[in-house]
Amino acid sequence: MFVLGLQGSPRKKGNSVHLLNRFLAECENNGARTRVIQMDGLDIQPCKELVVCEKKGFCPIKDEMEPRIYGLIRTADVVVLASPVFFYNVSAQAKILIDRCQMFWGRRYKMKLADPDAGSRQGVLLAVGASGGKRLFDGVKLTAHYFFDAISARFAESLTYKNVEAAGEVMSVPGVDQDIQQAAQRVMDAVQKKPTLVFVSKKDACRGQIAAAYAKMASEGRIRVLSAGIDPAGEIQADTRDFLADQGVDIKYGQPRSLDGLMAEEFNKQPPSLVIRMTADAIPALGGETQFWDMDDAQDVTSVASLAEEIRDRVDRLISDFQSRYQSG
Repeated sequence: MFVLGLQGSPRKKGNSVHLLNRFLAECENNGARTRVIQMDGLDIQPCKELVVCEKKGFCPIKDEMEPRIYGLIRTADVVVLASPVFFYNVSAQAKILIDRCQMFWGRRYKMKLADPDAGSRQGVLLAVGASGGKRLFDGVKLTAHYFFDAISARFAESLTYKNVEAAGEVMSVPGVDQDIQQAAQRVMDAVQKKPTLVFVSKKDACRGQIAAAYAKMASEGRIRVLSAGIDPAGEIQADTRDFLADQGVDIKYGQPRSLDGLMAEEFNKQPPSLVIRMTADAIPALGGETQFWDMDDAQDVTSVASLAEEIRDRVDRLISDFQSRYQSG
């Protein structure tokens, strides 16, 4: 599980820094892998409303957003936005990054490309303000709401604290530590308590990616779906990305994953419910049930289409059976 923190404070020891670090530490204690993007000092430019993202699906501005920031956001299970309140909204540093995520909005709403992880990604807001105004966090929450919507994340948690200004003061606010523990636990439980389905192939560049994308969309976030390769490729096959895009499925920022890495990061506490082995190569025991799907990677657009049709039929049957067998409630 990957939790990405977006730190919007210009102060190195600001209150939102303390909040984010404490939140991420709690996630790490529960088995998550975390990373922080310090937005102050990033080489990113403001949105220039070039509208290319709405017509072609990418931002033409050349800076750190592509591929570094965009890719991290899309691969995160949880995106945590942390910011002080500046004029009743997020900081300028945070707002620049948020505005540049118009690219995701364009892909989703103008180009009609669906992110397969839209049903499972979560958004968390952490904010601190010096004043005590009744509507201090209204603008911050509204901005966060539409930011999370653009990146296909459910607005899951919000922790906000007012009348706090001195660096580090927020950690002495009564109940803040308990707030963080409980919010982080809910976020982790929303992922870790789901039954898990894993597709394992040789390279995780074609078959596994197609199967995982279809399974994620079919389950609508009710189950956790992962894919991995025994000997993962450096990137997903271009024909696979292009075919799925033509079908309205957006895996532009997806990356093949190592099975060894997946085992170390995801299954150290709880094994997957079901593993679909899509390669003739032997794989280590992951726990739970294993099924074998005998099929080869596609080599061109035509064969990708044929392969995807077969995979989709299998996935539709699989998800129906999986949910009835492994989901409770």
